[in-house]
Amino acid sequence: MKVLGFDIKRQKRLSRSELERKVRYYEAADKGRLGQSFRLARATGANVEVAQALPDLRSRSRFMARNNGWAKRGVEAIVKNTVGEGNRPAPLGTSEVNKRIKEVWRAWAETTECDWYGKTNLYGLQELMCRSVVEGGDAIAILRKTRTGDVPIKIQLLEGDFIDHTKNGPNDKGFARLGIQFNKNSELIGYWLFDQHPGEQSMLLKLNFESNFHAKENVLHVFEVLRIGQVRGVPFGVAAFMKMQDFSDYEEAQLIKQKIASAYSVFVSNLDSQETKKYEYIESGKINYLAAGETVEFPDMPAVGDFDGYSVRILQNIASAFGITYEMLTMDYSKVNFTSGRMAKIDVSANFRSWQYNMMAPQFCAPVWQWFMDACLISGALTQQTAADWTAPRVQQLDPVKETNARLTAVQAGFTTISEIIREDGRDPDEFFEEYAADMKRLQELGITLSSVQHAPDISEQNNNNNEQAQSQ
Repeated sequence: MKVLGFDIKRQKRLSRSELERKVRYYEAADKGRLGQSFRLARATGANVEVAQALPDLRSRSRFMARNNGWAKRGVEAIVKNTVGEGNRPAPLGTSEVNKRIKEVWRAWAETTECDWYGKTNLYGLQELMCRSVVEGGDAIAILRKTRTGDVPIKIQLLEGDFIDHTKNGPNDKGFARLGIQFNKNSELIGYWLFDQHPGEQSMLLKLNFESNFHAKENVLHVFEVLRIGQVRGVPFGVAAFMKMQDFSDYEEAQLIKQKIASAYSVFVSNLDSQETKKYEYIESGKINYLAAGETVEFPDMPAVGDFDGYSVRILQNIASAFGITYEMLTMDYSKVNFTSGRMAKIDVSANFRSWQYNMMAPQFCAPVWQWFMDACLISGALTQQTAADWTAPRVQQLDPVKETNARLTAVQAGFTTISEIIREDGRDPDEFFEEYAADMKRLQELGITLSSVQHAPDISEQNNNNNEQAQSQ
């Protein structure tokens, strides 16, 4: 019997080495001694992996962010560069409609009116949401309806712990996976949420910690989707957790070694057996006479020459796991010139743009805008629905002169708009143009032209050349 040109009966009689010569073989799939390092690799689905690991990964990630400076910095670098001043909306209606929308939006989104806890504005909520996703893997936002105001809603943020990950399998609504409810057609319909944080059971003993169903229309679930069909997220940087903890232990060991060595400054050797006066410490300017046969030795401190080189490699690995550069993680820019800094910026900016436009904008910002519009229509603050584009803050410039010219060229070529660039800078284009027109009118009245304003000499090019020459030497 032949299948696809192979004689099955003959194949069974072939030795393993003969089979390997006839069939394409991958060393990475070896199950022998060489493949023992892959013993934990399993052909499991995304949700099975998350279900087994999420509680431990989440608690360890938060532990690291609290107690490990590198983990804390990794989280901060991602959050600050992804959210910054906040992703800002640009209404797509007429100028008159947009003006009214912006008035209502500022009164709600740019004040604490939008926050259920009354602590921050919408851009602060974006930062909290992003931080919770980076540290804990996912987070949720609940729509809370109120009875007063032009926008009678508030947003309550909750950590991913509120999702009951023990809810799994078929039920009367369809089936659940890790607390996410689907109907019989595998469509998302809601979430199983606790009323209180399950980690506070010891403080709230009298409360019932059972989850309740919440329809998807009132819940936003934000996380980084890494696999098709994934329903829960995992903390960022998990690939380096073990190395991070081991490196922390290594740093502690180096510190203890230096502290122990510094506690001993002099060793006294006595060649005679007779008792001599003992000295417990050294005083500045003091003269001591040694007894016959006594000599002193000053110990050498333990060498740390290999510490820096080893640390750099480990920190590069940690930075890669977080998706940021080594310089961002360590804040060490001593070896960066303009060229290397720009290459690193281009590389890592792709991650930030992905988190901005593939995670925060569609999973949080756009749905919040829809909640806002619906609430305004119900209250009568607005009379029609208007869509919006979202603009994320731009990454800070390395060379303002060169990058400003590049942005100007992009506008002139039609690759972007002036309004888009103004929104990237965190400003409203309409307000900017009104202010700009007022300034131009005022300058004209005073007889001042922009060409009359002298620019400071541009020494950035000279500094960059000097830095690159120093690096090459």
